[in-house]
Amino acid sequence: MNSKSIQNGLVHRTSLKLLIVIILITGIFFRFTNLDHKVYSFDESITSLRISGYTWTEMVQQDFQGKIISVADLQQKYQQINSEKSWLDTVKGLATEEPQLPPLYFILARFWVQLFGPQVATVRSLSAWISLLVFPSIYWLCWELFRSTSVGWVAVTITAVSPFHVLYAQEARPYMMFAVLVLLSNAMLLRAIALQKNPATFKSRSKLSKAVWSIYAIALTLGLYCSLLFFIVILAHGIYVIINENWRVSQTLIAYLLASAAATLIFLPWIFVLVYNSPKIAATVGLPRLSLSVMSSLKSLILITCRNFVDTHWAGGIIKLGANNINDLPRLIVAVILMLSIVYSIYFICYSTPKRVWLFVLTAIAITAIVLIAVGGVADRYLVPYILGIQLAVAYLFTAKIVAATNPRQQKLWQLGLIALISSEIVSCAVSSQSQLWWNKYPSSTKYNPQVAAIVNQAQKPLLISHGGNNLTGKIMSISYLLKPQTQLLLAVKPEQVKIPDGFSDVFIYRSTELLQFELEKVQKYKIIPIYKPGDVWLWRLEK
Repeated sequence: MNSKSIQNGLVHRTSLKLLIVIILITGIFFRFTNLDHKVYSFDESITSLRISGYTWTEMVQQDFQGKIISVADLQQKYQQINSEKSWLDTVKGLATEEPQLPPLYFILARFWVQLFGPQVATVRSLSAWISLLVFPSIYWLCWELFRSTSVGWVAVTITAVSPFHVLYAQEARPYMMFAVLVLLSNAMLLRAIALQKNPATFKSRSKLSKAVWSIYAIALTLGLYCSLLFFIVILAHGIYVIINENWRVSQTLIAYLLASAAATLIFLPWIFVLVYNSPKIAATVGLPRLSLSVMSSLKSLILITCRNFVDTHWAGGIIKLGANNINDLPRLIVAVILMLSIVYSIYFICYSTPKRVWLFVLTAIAITAIVLIAVGGVADRYLVPYILGIQLAVAYLFTAKIVAATNPRQQKLWQLGLIALISSEIVSCAVSSQSQLWWNKYPSSTKYNPQVAAIVNQAQKPLLISHGGNNLTGKIMSISYLLKPQTQLLLAVKPEQVKIPDGFSDVFIYRSTELLQFELEKVQKYKIIPIYKPGDVWLWRLEK
């Protein structure tokens, strides 16, 4: 090889490293830019409620009984740290009202807010910082799985600017912690299996292998205390180990069973909490009721898979979630090409890698999808292991094709394909970063809050009335972040509790119920005028 070829090779490697660094910086930038710009969603406001240590029941009993409270006082009491409440109250609130949410993230979030403050950007920044751990975690996993640094770097660049990762890195919920723990437990399982099967480490294998399996058990325990969905990860690991061991009761299988049993045993107290308090959930917040049909689940799965890479529409990603998708031909074509590429990447990894590799990726993807389709619970935030598996398959496809290309033209084609994929991710993140609302902010509860708040904020001395059950609390706390601090609120769980005092320039009703309308119009003889009606009426004005 002549000196010119060596020099060209060095320039190429230097350029590649520089490009990876630029993409990483871009991904980090998107995670931390405009952290306080997007609407603080229903679920995020409930996160802040848990951080405060108050429960739904306490809040409703104290301040949702027809009393008038300012936005500033509501937030100070129920969206910030309170000296009369401790982290144990945070755990108690979850245990009694939302036992489907294990407490690890919320305890950490409470200490984070104590240290850095309750501002929206600060609360969300915890997830943003945690999301940075995805980079070393997925790199390590790729090394354990493929024994390739190249696949690792491609996977890092894909996840760095993935719309899914960036959006949930800006969400004050435990999804990024879940992703990191999934990656770490995956890598730790592969490391433990490799140590157990490597004859070169026979003498020292016993102690080291036990230590790694113990750390794996700790990772599983943390995963369970982060999300109940981690049981799907444990199930996928179990199926992988059983098939990989050719259905034999081997030392590896026994070690896995002991580690997963230890994690489940440590998690047992929360299982008791879940079983004991589950009847109370419906009376407070209610369990998620997706209950999608198989066809609806498959459709949602396709949309979610696409917007993992291309996400340019606020309500649905690359293609809209409505009934007229087929009329949007360019988006549909892109979605079809993207899905075919993903399907091919899964086929390619199954065709070209050893059993221990393709089986691991396939179980991560298939088990998650099958379980969630079976229970009708296909949603982005539940599909973390599935999405990570897809990203691993795509990263391996591009790396293998670029490295194994037989001619420069073919190599250039695959390089351009990877550039196009990463560019589409960057464009998606750029578009969503400038939007105040995106699909992960539960549009049904928050879609028109900015417009509603703008109307209320124009009033000199407004009173905003809202009536409803526990569902009201998250909605009113969500919109409170957009209202002026001095705005007065009248909140009630019973319509007859609404008694309107004098002294306000404007009286508004936020998403009025039929019972409240009847009470005010028929009983109290007020006139209710709809003033913001994008479909359903979101805001009314009350007049005598």
